[in-house]
Formats: sequence, C-alpha cells, structure tokens
Amino acid sequence: MSTSNIELLAPAGNWESMQTVIKAGADAVYAGGKRFNMRLLRKDYNFSDEELINAVDYLHEQGKKLYITLNNLYYDYELAELADYLSFLQGIEVDALIIQDLGLLDIYNDMGLSVPLHASVQMDIGSLQAVQKLEELGFKRVILSKNLSLDEIAYINKHSNLGIEYFAHGDLCISHTGQCYFSSLLVGESGNRGRCIKPCRWEYMLSGDDDCLADFQYHLAHKDLMLYPHVADMVRAGISSFKIEGRMRPAEYLYPLVSVYRRALDAVIEEPELFQLDSNDYDGLMENRIRDFTSGSLYYRIDSDSIGFDGAREPKFPTSPKELLTLKASDYQNFTGSNNFKVDLTVKVGNLDSLKSILKEKIDRVILGLDNFRQVTDTWNQDKLAVAISLCKDNDIKAIIETPRIVTQNDIQNLINTLDALPMEWIEGVMVNDLGSWHHCNNNGYPVLGGPGLNITNSRAGVLLNQNGVNLISISLENNFSDTMNILSENYPTEMLVHGPLCLLITDYCAACGARGEDFNTCGHYCLQEYGLTDELNNQYRIRSDINCRNYIYHPYDLCLFHYTPLLARAGVSSMRIEGQFYTPELLSQVVSIYAAGLQSLKSNEWNQFSNFYKLLDLFPQGLTTANFTGHYRE
Repeated sequence: MSTSNIELLAPAGNWESMQTVIKAGADAVYAGGKRFNMRLLRKDYNFSDEELINAVDYLHEQGKKLYITLNNLYYDYELAELADYLSFLQGIEVDALIIQDLGLLDIYNDMGLSVPLHASVQMDIGSLQAVQKLEELGFKRVILSKNLSLDEIAYINKHSNLGIEYFAHGDLCISHTGQCYFSSLLVGESGNRGRCIKPCRWEYMLSGDDDCLADFQYHLAHKDLMLYPHVADMVRAGISSFKIEGRMRPAEYLYPLVSVYRRALDAVIEEPELFQLDSNDYDGLMENRIRDFTSGSLYYRIDSDSIGFDGAREPKFPTSPKELLTLKASDYQNFTGSNNFKVDLTVKVGNLDSLKSILKEKIDRVILGLDNFRQVTDTWNQDKLAVAISLCKDNDIKAIIETPRIVTQNDIQNLINTLDALPMEWIEGVMVNDLGSWHHCNNNGYPVLGGPGLNITNSRAGVLLNQNGVNLISISLENNFSDTMNILSENYPTEMLVHGPLCLLITDYCAACGARGEDFNTCGHYCLQEYGLTDELNNQYRIRSDINCRNYIYHPYDLCLFHYTPLLARAGVSSMRIEGQFYTPELLSQVVSIYAAGLQSLKSNEWNQFSNFYKLLDLFPQGLTTANFTGHYRE
C-alpha cells in the first residue's frame, strides 16, 4: 500500500466541527443526518438535509470527502423512509455510506444505488473470511473490529482487496461491538440503535464461589483508545484510513486531537521508518484526555490496565440500574380460536448427558454449539460431536452445528478444522453467527442457517440472507413483540429463542482475573467457579468464560416466552429454540417436556397450559423474564 493513500478520517457533529477538523488536516469527514444514525440523543448535533447538501459542496470544493453514518439496526416501520433517504444521499453525491444492517443493503441493491458502502465497526468484522464475504456483498471498505491485534489486521490486509479502516482514538466499549445487548435486554434501549444507557459504566461488586471483592468498582469501564504512538506500525500493517471517534465532541476538543494525528501521519508518510513520537503532542493528548488511555487490543489481550476501576475520570452519565420484574402466575393467559399450526422445537445442548435426557421428547432439532464454555463439564470435542450427531440420526432428530458468536482471525482456523472434520451428510446445517463462518460454509457447500449473532431486526435483512442461501433466519433478541411480528409475516423460515439464559455482552476481558490485578499469564482459573457482577439494586449478572478466555455476561433472569407460544405460532414462526446448554440434564428434560407439550396441544387445536406455565415458574424460583420482548423492568 502506498503511504500517499493514507486517509485521516475525522468526526463532525455540526458545521463548526466539520470546518474545524478540515482546518486541522482531516482528509475526510464522517457525519450523521438528523435521521437514521446512532447519535440522535442530542438535538443540537447532526446535519439537516439542507446542511448535508452544503457540506458535500464545501468538502468537495476542498478535495475532501464526506461519509454518512447509517450504522443503526433498523425496524420494518422505518424502511420506507429509509429508502427515500438513501435516494437523497446518492443524489447529493456523498462519498460513502457506513452501514451495519443487512436489510439496508437489500434495499440499496433493489434501488440500484452506486454510492460506495463501508462496513460499520458495528458488524464486528474480525477475520479475512468475513472481509471476503463483505466483498462478495459489494462493500468497498471495512472498519475492522476494535478487538483485533495488529498481526490479525496485517494478515487480513495482505490477503484482501477491501480498504482497511481502523479506529485510532476515542471511546472503547468493553463488549465486542454489535454483540452487546446489555442496554436493550434490560430496558429496551439498544446500543445497536445508538440509545445505550451504558450499563458497562455502572459500579458493580464482583463475587465468586470462594471470595467476594466487596467494594463496588467500575469493573467494565474501559479506558479510551489512543494509538498515536503506534501509527507507524498501523501503516505497516496496511491500515489505509485512521478514524477518530467523537461525533458528539465540540470543535475545541477536536482541533488539537485531529492536528496531532495529522502531524503524525505526515511524518510517517514522509519517512515511514524514522517516525518518532513527538513528546509535546503526546503530552497535549494526555492533558486533554477524558478518560485515561489504553492501546486496546493492538498488542495484547485486554487486562486490568485497560479498566478504570475507580471511576475517577469516568464522565457522569444519567442512568442507573433498574428494578427488573419477573414473571408471575397472573401473566399467563389462555388463547382461543384456531391454533393448528406446525412449529418445530429446537434445543441447544451442552453435552452428551443432556442430549440423552431429551431424546425421547418430541423435538425436531438439536443444536451442538462450538463455543466450549469452561464451566460446562463434559463439553464437546470432535469425538463427542460425532457421537451426538449419530444419536440424533438414530432418533430422527436433525442435528445443527452452531459456530461461536465471536470468530476472529485467531479463532477461525480452529473452527474450520472442526467443521471440515464433521460428517456433514448427517447434519441439517451450520448455524452461523458471523460473516466469516458464513463465507466458509458457503464456499464448502455446507447448508447454512442464520444464528442470533447476525442481528436480524427487520424483514429485509432476512430476505437478503434467504436469497443468499441462508435456510433459517434467527430473529434478533433485541426485537420487541411488534417488530418480531413484522418479520414473522415473511415467507422464509424463522427461529426465535423462547427460553434460556440471555447473553448481554461478550468481552475479551476477564473480569475475575482483572479485578485481582492478574493477567492471562498468572491466571487463577476463576472462570471454573461460579462468579458474576452485582449492581447497586442487587441484580446479579452471571459471568461465564469460554476456552478462549472471553467473558459472557448474562441477564439476571432466564427468558421465558412459553405463554406467547400460540401468538408466535399463529404469526408464523417456524422454530422455537430453547437455550439449554447450561442446564443440568434433569432441568433440561423438564423444560423441554413442557414446551413439547405446549406445541403438541397446538396441533390438537387447543391451548390450556396454565399448569405447565406454573411448573416453569416453579423450576426457576430465582425468576423468569420476557426481557425486551414485552419489557420487564420498573421505571
């Protein structure tokens, strides 16, 4: 890559900021309109349609570019107006659209638009295979996941054709971007739609089997990213666009920040091997910082050095924990009318004993997950997967292999080796949760099903997947009742999670290890215990760890939509999924039996399931929730 093609990409939330970052040396600006972007909470920011027209003229006159953020996930009620907005943006000749939602891509294709597409960081693109899938889908640039190492970035750049953009400075979320449902599943405000209430910035107490770190601390409060000292390494790795975060920052904050990176990139372009950090510029960044700084995942795994435990520099955000409500017997209601609908029952199991416990139930599919959690005993390996697949075949149950929610460049070869060694002729398909796994399965002729990690929130996203060979569409956990109904009205097969633990976020940071000041080299294997976080209202969030030491933080209460079974069946859901990989064989068999009985009653054109609903409440004395599906918290 020629260093002359390196771009400094700066944010702008209003006209003053846009002019300021151009004066500071930005080559391009990314901004949002007053509609359909992630930063709409402040009414005094973002650009009206008329301002966008003027912004294009202003920037193009100076040889600069304007990229428009359309990086939300969208719901069906927004799609008609969104199509009009796309037409407007193409008409005024913006230079690119930054998008996340595959439904928006489907609309874009139908309209025959030509403005270049950039894949948002919200898509959590972390592997070469995912980048190749983006290229197949027509994207021109990818904003890579902030969780990648420099070596992973260099490998992806070397073997791909897309432009590589990467965040160099600004806010960092503790979660893998796009895979955080913390805010939406607690209170219905989605981070994937720019409305996050920032529960990762709250104080928590961390506790485990053996001990309790009794003090409340900011266990998930990530420090800010600052990669100024490393721009030469980043250029050598092939990053062609250096992105600065901060569309809601004022002009006086952005000018010195953009200027520092302009001088650094100019120095690298002039003498790539002689770049040296300017101490005055570095000191200026430190003096004007909001939080303390970290280099993120560029050189090492996130550890305690990346977390601001004391909250001393944490900006105050006006949110706090909510009282989370649980289901009670009075939530049950009978339904009358025709209920004669065929709905499959799908169960995810964590080991052979759990699988054997449900073989005699009336189930249609079993999901065997490749995430490999440390706390689950007797989890899957190649031999046990083969046995499980054989058991399913012998009992006329379809077997599905599900890929992990997170697959980076460092993960994907192990995943490929596992998939390619399986008896695919006995498997209904591979349920994928990322674009890289989808790409590999497509290229190898494996049947593909869409997992919940693909974030399908509208019917057009499902259409795009279905037309590209995805045989089953998992509806996003973030969808509420009405948004779910819109997708179920389509004629492609759909699946919904109706019971089980709800993963709120996935992070490369180990909370138990980091809280004790340890790193991955001195790990005390706390992940083998039961441990979690407790907020100030005593809501308890269980933490689990996988074999790659990623932490998965869970909702205090398991999901239960059993009492909505008739409505979902009438609306057209094809499959109802029980997330059972963490349940004991005894508990799992009871839960599956209840759901199987409910679905069987629908086939008999009746629904009188209060006793089974009450059994579920009894099996989960800690509580059950409908989460965002109907809203289960107290204002």
